[in-house]
Amino acid sequence: MKDKRILKDFETSKMSLNIYTSPLLAFAFVFIGEFVAYTLYGISLLALIGLARNFGEAGQAFAIYLQTLQQSLMDKTGDFRLILELLAFGFILNTVFRWTRKVEKRPIRTLGFYRENFLSNLFKGFGLGLALFLLTLLGLVALGQYRFESIHLNPYSLAFVVFTIPFWILQGTAEEVVSRAWLLPQLASRTNLKLAVLISSLFFTLLHVGNSGLTPLSLVNLFLFGATMSLYLLKTDTVWGIAGIHGAWNFAQGNLFGILVSGQQSGTSLMTFLPQGDQGWLSGGSFGIEGSIMTSLVLLLLIVYLAYQLKKENERM
Repeated sequence: MKDKRILKDFETSKMSLNIYTSPLLAFAFVFIGEFVAYTLYGISLLALIGLARNFGEAGQAFAIYLQTLQQSLMDKTGDFRLILELLAFGFILNTVFRWTRKVEKRPIRTLGFYRENFLSNLFKGFGLGLALFLLTLLGLVALGQYRFESIHLNPYSLAFVVFTIPFWILQGTAEEVVSRAWLLPQLASRTNLKLAVLISSLFFTLLHVGNSGLTPLSLVNLFLFGATMSLYLLKTDTVWGIAGIHGAWNFAQGNLFGILVSGQQSGTSLMTFLPQGDQGWLSGGSFGIEGSIMTSLVLLLLIVYLAYQLKKENERM
């Protein structure tokens, strides 16, 4: 397994951290990226509002519009807020890129951004993410835990839902780069691969502890999702596939089927599915489908399959 390119490429790094400091630095990447993003958003809006007020009636009207946008940032269900929140992950990604280039002195491609077949790997991952989520949702619908509420086939909904896809891929890419493509090789260089998968999955779980509606089962599912993505990364040896899966899973939840994404609202959706009954462990409750035992089963099946494939691959070597 150690012959995987994403693991071997880490050997070119000029900075190798231990199993304690590397997760802490990964948390710092997330914090710094989000802090820079929201600071720039705030300063930019305030500066534009101040500037607009100096340009007569037209400027005053534009300033009022900007203030409306500023207020919409406080609306957790707003479409504008969603896009800005997803864009913030670009700053997180940029933070990791800068560290990799400037401190570790290695190319960005060594994080798993290999050029060969990158589009097919991304689309395959995206398709798999959609299929996994649809399978989970259909299982819950069959069990009477979710019901179809409405469909929104208007021009704005269609345009907005399609518009969100690259932003969800950006979000998925950022989380996968921090939790898997950067952290996993760091950990694997200082310990065995199984422990590296365990720690990186735990790190991914802890990233979401502030989300609303969190339950013990949703924490388990977050860990299982992290383990699944770690194994898929090792199987495909590229970050493109897990970026596609992660982005598609969240896109399908939020803007395709109108379900909470890890307890968070996601604005306009193409459809709306609502949880039924009071069995939170089965429906996922206020955390969304990621808090459901059905998600646990789907992820466990995929983990078993990927582990079997990796074992077979290792035996052939």
